[in-house]
Amino acid sequence: MPRLPNTDCRVHVLAPFGKDAILVSEVLEHSGIPVEVVETAADIARCVNSGAGAAVVAEEALSEEIIELLGSSVAAQPAWSDFPIIVLTSGGASTPSTEMMVRSRAPMGNITLIERPVRPATLISSVLTAVRSRLRQFEIRDHLEERKHAEEELRRAHDELESLVEKRTLALRRLSARLMRVQDEERRRIARDLHDGLGQWLAAAQINVDVALSRTSGSVTPILQETRGIIDHAVSSIRTMSYLLHPPLLDEAGFDSAARWFVEGFAKRSGIPIKTDFSHFDSGTDGKSKTARMPDGVELALFRALQEALTNVHRHSASPQAEVRFTRFPDRAVLEIQDFGRGLPQEVLDRFEHTGTGSGVGLAGIRERMKELAGDFTVLSDSKGTTLRAMVPLPAEASKPPALEVIARNGSQAQRSPERQQAPMVTKAAGD
Repeated sequence: MPRLPNTDCRVHVLAPFGKDAILVSEVLEHSGIPVEVVETAADIARCVNSGAGAAVVAEEALSEEIIELLGSSVAAQPAWSDFPIIVLTSGGASTPSTEMMVRSRAPMGNITLIERPVRPATLISSVLTAVRSRLRQFEIRDHLEERKHAEEELRRAHDELESLVEKRTLALRRLSARLMRVQDEERRRIARDLHDGLGQWLAAAQINVDVALSRTSGSVTPILQETRGIIDHAVSSIRTMSYLLHPPLLDEAGFDSAARWFVEGFAKRSGIPIKTDFSHFDSGTDGKSKTARMPDGVELALFRALQEALTNVHRHSASPQAEVRFTRFPDRAVLEIQDFGRGLPQEVLDRFEHTGTGSGVGLAGIRERMKELAGDFTVLSDSKGTTLRAMVPLPAEASKPPALEVIARNGSQAQRSPERQQAPMVTKAAGD
């Protein structure tokens, strides 16, 4: 006789009348199958989810109530379980109990009918098949539990990794913000040094050449005049470079004035016509805003975004024209720069959307500036052109009356950086 491997999957036997329970137990135990005789159907119902291998039930032990009990227990099994039940039916003609058993096969699930008298070999074969099927179910259960544990470990590791990535990202963002602040301060310093240092030396050279021109005649005069023109060109280039590094209008007049000045100058230098649209939710009949200026950090971030965007239009888009739109809402400021050039490749857009990289350091820098201010930066592009949109939320203080803003700015003038204190002189020079 074939034998089961060592297992605790006992076969529960319910045969309350006659000697069926004893005979079945002896046959199965002789074949190495562990058996436990139970007294009621409730014991069978409890063993469905307790690790039992199978159940052997005599049909006379079943009633409609017991079948309903077993059916509800079977229905409550986990997905991996299909508990096998072997029913010993009466031999010969069909009886009401047999007919009831046939009807009960559906609610009782995995059920096998064996007609009595039962040959030992038939009984052993049926039980072995049922128990082996049950063992495979337990293997599936163990596999599912292992997979569940593995998924939990993976989820835990994923959460830890996400937490680590978030910390590293926050640290990198702080470092990036610090680097951009350092870069802005360095631009301020270089702009100041160009204007106050080299600009003053060139101004002195202009004076000396003018004096020489007033005292010289003849063949030397054309050379001095050419030298004067070269110095004028150098002064103009240094002034433009200084203003582009950090425009004094941004400090003294705000983003609108600085942006209009930059767009006008950019259009002249690049030869690209640029249409502008600057609107405010509270603009008066003169087109000027009645609301206080935006915070310094917001104005600087939007101005750098404008610089970078128009520089990209000139270098990469091959666009015949561009548009700059700026809208000031009570709670946010929106800047859009649109060109009508060749657009960006889709793979570059996708990579920038997911990682913020792949499009150079310029757009990534704008994105970091917007994130630092809790804003948003999006890039839309196709074969018809590209649109960059920068949105920055504005604090409630940015909507206070202008008079209070003027007082606040004047009151803090002593605390401003040196380049802001010298800005009136520079602004005057800009009109030369």
